Amino acid sequence: MAGERDSDFWAKLLALLTFTLGIGLMLLVFVWAAKLFNELGIGKELALQTNPSDRTPLAEWGIRWLIRILLLFALGYIASLIAARGAHFYLATRSQQGRKEGE
Repeated sequence: MAGERDSDFWAKLLALLTFTLGIGLMLLVFVWAAKLFNELGIGKELALQTNPSDRTPLAEWGIRWLIRILLLFALGYIASLIAARGAHFYLATRSQQGRKEGE
């Protein structure tokens, strides 16, 4: 019986660590997104430059911005999957514990 409790503890701990990792990754993605959206002024600076030879093409800037947004979306999605997996794992350990007590 003590071995089962010990394995339940480690399973719950692993589930909570997985959930915490997913939440931490989501927070990191949100910080990156906030930083990215605060850099909006860069496009305005590019458009207002007076020397045309120094000007980076606006299309190139837009493509880089689009790639950043797509990567942030992908990272946020993966982070939410990790957090959800940790929550499901934790709920699975709780339901397993309820079945043992009901026997």
